[in-house]
Amino acid sequence: MLRNGSISRGESRGLAAVAPVLRVAAGTLALIASANVEVPLVPVPFTLQVLALCYVVLALRPREAVASASSYVAIGALGAPVFSGHMGGIVRLAGPTGGFILGFVLAAAVGSLVLGRASRTRLPWVASAAASLVAMVAVVYLCGWAQLMVVAHLTPTAAFAAGVAPFVALDLMKVGIASCTFAAGRIALGRDGR
Repeated sequence: MLRNGSISRGESRGLAAVAPVLRVAAGTLALIASANVEVPLVPVPFTLQVLALCYVVLALRPREAVASASSYVAIGALGAPVFSGHMGGIVRLAGPTGGFILGFVLAAAVGSLVLGRASRTRLPWVASAAASLVAMVAVVYLCGWAQLMVVAHLTPTAAFAAGVAPFVALDLMKVGIASCTFAAGRIALGRDGR
């Protein structure tokens, strides 16, 4: 209860318990919104989901980042139209692009792990962030590439050419954008002395 304009300890703990849930919800909503920015390419469309996942990994704690990606996948698996093309359902996850979507969960875990380890080195924070996001994107590509080969009956080379190669330059730009803007925000807030 507010007393003299301050929050009691119990209320402070209650607010602290709600904060992670709100951060996970915000990360999930970012992934949902980013799927709606789509350039329809075949077999894999271009979306802003990798950019959103970059920000989720940089902004949230590791468990929160994984929970956001997992929530996004679960909501879509249940049939909500949150995947690109306003689609949802298990069929979409079992299709040619499903590996990329499912890869978001493992990618969030790997990106967060690399960020945690790299940020304890002497590297500038922006370099640690970029390294973690490159690892994150690589995991998304590996998961998507593997499923695309199986589902579309493509050779490894053909699956790479169709589902990975067209996106590498664009996704590296997203990594650069996310790393630099987040690092600039950290500097502005006085959180990065390097």
